[in-house]
Amino acid sequence: MKNGEECSPQSPVNMITHLPDDLLLNCLARVSRLYYPILSLVSKKFRSLIASLELYQTRTLLGHSESCLYVYLGFSNDSKLDPRWFTLCKRPTRNPSPNPNLGWFTPCFGLRRILTKRLSNNLMVPVPTSNFSAVYWPYGAIGSNIYTIVEYVHGELSFDRVFYLDCRSHTWHEAPIMWMIRSSPLIRVLDGKLYVLNGFPSNSIEIFDPKTQLWDYVRCPIAEILGTRSSLISFAIDGGFYLYGDKCMVYKPKENKWDVVEYETGLVWASFRLSCVINNVVYSSKLSRVLKWYDSEGRLWRYLKGLDKLPKLPKSFSRLRLVNYGGKIAVLWEKSGGVSSREKKMIWCAVIAVERRSGQEIYGKIEWCEVVLTVPKSCCLLEFFAVTV
Repeated sequence: MKNGEECSPQSPVNMITHLPDDLLLNCLARVSRLYYPILSLVSKKFRSLIASLELYQTRTLLGHSESCLYVYLGFSNDSKLDPRWFTLCKRPTRNPSPNPNLGWFTPCFGLRRILTKRLSNNLMVPVPTSNFSAVYWPYGAIGSNIYTIVEYVHGELSFDRVFYLDCRSHTWHEAPIMWMIRSSPLIRVLDGKLYVLNGFPSNSIEIFDPKTQLWDYVRCPIAEILGTRSSLISFAIDGGFYLYGDKCMVYKPKENKWDVVEYETGLVWASFRLSCVINNVVYSSKLSRVLKWYDSEGRLWRYLKGLDKLPKLPKSFSRLRLVNYGGKIAVLWEKSGGVSSREKKMIWCAVIAVERRSGQEIYGKIEWCEVVLTVPKSCCLLEFFAVTV
């Protein structure tokens, strides 16, 4: 059946859509989330079911939750930044030709023709979200939610309000308010909790537990850690919250205490945005245009082998992001479109499985590497997340 054509009463599609909702939910829950934008085009009933929270509750009960990629891009609009969300999905056809009367829009996804120089099997499609009159910056993903601390809400300054995007329904919700006002906060995720540290000297870290919806805090020897430095570098790894300044200290939540640890210079140089952690191993491009991993025993960076066919990555942190994508590395980067499209640039994505073969060797296997989106040259890459839905 082509887009826009009516189904005959006895067509397979028409027969499927007349199944009871419970049975349809059970079937849809077993399908990868990557195909939901395509399935949402089948009928209004499918669109409604795919946009429902009942579907994701069924997926959880059946053990079919999976990791999904979201990218946050900034588009220039009359000298203002117009940020938009996109998510990864499968291309519906090798040569899509959507019916203009139908459009490629659903309450949960916005699927439209995206022109690239090559037809990819994977696409980043726009995600319409509920109206949210606020200036915000996404900081961390926990489960199916992406959390942000808002700077402005309805034109008023607000550094203590936390909102989150529910990636199941693509709607915004407000989390309980923080105890303290935070200016330029530093935020990390550890063991399913949100850690918020003021960007300037502060003696405490606030911790938000999404399960209990409660804030807690822990004292932090920030002055001792920061020393003469004006900024901090942090990692959440191996069950600990690490802070690097003049010295390095780690907070272990299970022990509820701070410990001084040996300063690892090599690890400090790994930019948070250019790195991801998988099974307590830090992977990063480390400004070298190739992927490396940090050997904590040898205290040096080693090349991730087996990636000879991976294109050279950009050095600039503003053009590259890495995330832990269900135990694999997802790399997202931008590249100029070439002479024929000087006003465009391409967003590339690669998914890489990793395997440790010895104490000093980790191999990567490229599962796929494609152009997933073409955008105006003025567009900027803001954030990249993997959520579980």
